Amino acid sequence: MNDMTTEDWTRDELLAALEWQLSFGADEATEEVAVDSYALTQEVIEKAAQSKALLQQSAAKKLAPTKPTPAKRALQSLQKTLAEANNLAAGANNLSELASALQSFEGCPLKKTAINTVLNEGSETAELMIIMGAPRADEDREGKTVAGLNRILLSNMLKSIGLTLEQVYLTSSVFWRPPGDKKPTTNDLAYCKPFIDRQISLIKPKALMLLGETTLRSFTDPDASLLRQRGKWSDYTTPDGSTTAKMISTFPPHMLLNTPRQKALAWLDLRAIKKQLNAG
Repeated sequence: MNDMTTEDWTRDELLAALEWQLSFGADEATEEVAVDSYALTQEVIEKAAQSKALLQQSAAKKLAPTKPTPAKRALQSLQKTLAEANNLAAGANNLSELASALQSFEGCPLKKTAINTVLNEGSETAELMIIMGAPRADEDREGKTVAGLNRILLSNMLKSIGLTLEQVYLTSSVFWRPPGDKKPTTNDLAYCKPFIDRQISLIKPKALMLLGETTLRSFTDPDASLLRQRGKWSDYTTPDGSTTAKMISTFPPHMLLNTPRQKALAWLDLRAIKKQLNAG
């Protein structure tokens, strides 16, 4: 029996055959090779799983912590050290406790190369608080806030306005001598500042006398100029808001020893300090 082709069928016969197939549920056209629907479904599932895995990997990369840059690590270290300094200083209820807190503080690198910690001396009830610059060789060796020829000159400066070293309160802008008497860095000043502010809060002086450009910069602007700022009064309030005092800057003893011509200006500043202390 010969096989029939569609060419042997009339249009009506073809339509009748199609209706007959539909009645049996054959509602999809197929090719000569049958399609495995199960295998097709598995392929779709596998592709979906792969896409999901890729999306998860991409999201994980975005959420993964990035390695901090050297600048960011340095900033984090600075913030951590400043927080430690602030906590130690704030926890001191008197000068003795503050000295102990400073001895336990290891955050300032200057401490590793200095002989002594130079913190304070003088009267705890002083109206005038003098803040020196960084300790120099004599101060580091003797462990005093001011020593050698600098001490003699400062004593004479105070004597000219009727005061002695024992009647004032002395401290430093940093508590350890920088190697080679170099200027302390901005970070060095920042690490020591909380301990200076705590001294001001505990002493509550009427006036602050800042000696030298380094000290001026630790209290005002990192780029402040002593020649422009000296002899000018301003108010200084401690960060905790507990104490406000009048503040003035002038030349430190070691600068006056090296440039005697500045003594005339220093004398004007001393007279202004005396007038401020004598005010009501």
